[in-house]
Amino acid sequence: MWYVVQVRTGDELKLAERLKLEVKDDGEEIFVPLFERRKSIKGEWTKVTMPLFPGYIFFQTNDVESFYLRLKKINAFTKILGTGYGYSSISPDEEKFLRILIGDDYIAQESVGVIEGDNIIIKYGPLHGLEGSILKVNRHKRIAIIRADFMGGPREIKVGLEIIDKLPPKK
Repeated sequence: MWYVVQVRTGDELKLAERLKLEVKDDGEEIFVPLFERRKSIKGEWTKVTMPLFPGYIFFQTNDVESFYLRLKKINAFTKILGTGYGYSSISPDEEKFLRILIGDDYIAQESVGVIEGDNIIIKYGPLHGLEGSILKVNRHKRIAIIRADFMGGPREIKVGLEIIDKLPPKK
């Protein structure tokens, strides 16, 4: 089952590497879902990756209690998400959605699409088929904000989106 650990925002990648070395057991997996987008750096378009869920690390384990005890030995802010009754794994539907979005490499690749009138049409990428979930597109930053039910409620998630053309509406 997949669980989520809250960490200090900005420490996700560094702390995930530390957890892999100091906490992870055989059969467990620790990862930070990322999203890819293009960013202009000194006038050059460069692909960059950023955390899909800033402040969170995901892990897969069959024994969350044991993981928690090993996690307590780390001298850093970490908190396994849960309810008042224990730790909560993400639901199978949420895991399925995440697997579609991030694939096996845990990186949500940049999607490519066009705007036709008021509609966004995704040509390819993980947002293909999720057009109805898109709340907002920032063409300048090359990101889309999508709404997804995740960890017990609706969340707004930033993902990379390159709009390659703006077309007039079809008649």
